[in-house]
Amino acid sequence: MASVPGAAAAYHRPVDWLGIERRRLGTGMLVFGLVGLVIAAVLGIGLVGGAIAARDLDARLQADQARIADSLHQVSDSMTSLAATTQHAGDTLQTSSGTIGEAKDVLASAATTAKSLSDSLNVSILGSQPFARASANLADLSQTLTSFEGRADELAASLDQNASDASDMAVKVRTMQGQVDELATRVEGFNRIGDIVNLVLGGIILAALLTAWVAVGAAFCAWAGWRLRRDIARDALVLPP
Repeated sequence: MASVPGAAAAYHRPVDWLGIERRRLGTGMLVFGLVGLVIAAVLGIGLVGGAIAARDLDARLQADQARIADSLHQVSDSMTSLAATTQHAGDTLQTSSGTIGEAKDVLASAATTAKSLSDSLNVSILGSQPFARASANLADLSQTLTSFEGRADELAASLDQNASDASDMAVKVRTMQGQVDELATRVEGFNRIGDIVNLVLGGIILAALLTAWVAVGAAFCAWAGWRLRRDIARDALVLPP
């Protein structure tokens, strides 16, 4: 049976689909499908790893929650001790400031007394001053006591300021301790861990379904592209040019 040249030429004419030559279309579908399969495989590995990591997640989160709450309670206890110690230190500084203030008054009185004695002993008897050395010593003592009085006054003022600062610090520490207690209570009362874990697992399941859908579509595109290219190659071998 003789072949019809017109029919063979028509058969070998490139067949377009949506304006795209069949071989190029098959190649594009094959590449697109293979890339989709690779992406789906990567996503699948990541989802498997996430599922393994989410195993017993609620129990681990609850254990971490208990440890955090316990640590916060320990911090609160330490802050309570720190506040008490700071307050005691402030009270001690306040007492020391008062004591040094009293010592300042004693030094002032002693300096005045020494000055008075120095003036009393600075007398002349028959043209001589038998108590001149004692008078000079008492004058020096008066000056020394006056100098100590000034230093004692400065020290008392510094201790009073430190006592005030220590009291303010104790108040701030107690305020922070109350905030830590409130945070510990909120951590202990948080009971939505189960809901969060369910949301995570639900997200993993939905992502797995989406990945499976992408993998199926990619596999179909790759298969269809391979079949299209194979059919074109087979037809080219069957019919003579």
